[in-house]
Amino acid sequence: MKQPKAYYDVKGSKARIVCLQGGSRSGKTYSVLHCLCEWCYTYQNSQFTITIIRRSFPSLRASVMRDFFNIIQEAGWYQEKHHNKTENTYNLFGNLVQFISADQPDKFRGAKHHFVFLNECTELQKEVFVQISMRCLYKIFIDFNPSEEYHWLYDTVIPRDDCDFFKSTYLDNPFLNKEVIEEIE
Repeated sequence: MKQPKAYYDVKGSKARIVCLQGGSRSGKTYSVLHCLCEWCYTYQNSQFTITIIRRSFPSLRASVMRDFFNIIQEAGWYQEKHHNKTENTYNLFGNLVQFISADQPDKFRGAKHHFVFLNECTELQKEVFVQISMRCLYKIFIDFNPSEEYHWLYDTVIPRDDCDFFKSTYLDNPFLNKEVIEEIE
């Protein structure tokens, strides 16, 4: 099955930081989540921690969290017993997926993460990235819309040697129907 360009960018990157800039409906968030879910399936019982972060919990729940649960439900992987709704975590094939808001950067001090996904990163304070970067053992995925002309991401993250930077648009997402495309245009 054909996937959005962002999916192949994520899958093909060997960099520690994978940074995806794309307009609305380019498929970047869904692609990162899809790759993380596939990774959990491939590396079952590894007991890795995958942390998914957005600025506020209501935004997290209404977007990236909803997409994550749609992906695992469509794959037939969702099991109620693995979903801790109080802690906002899900045990996916022996790997912990946790959803955290970034309203207080101090909450990231001391916590270890194997993989981190910073969703809509232009909403986050630079200190969140700094704390996460020091504590992430493997890969950091970042996505954002190109709405900010000046942002710390452009100076601090994208120029790094360990960062792959990719751009996408709605035209790179083969799943959009005609009505959505017309609305975007």
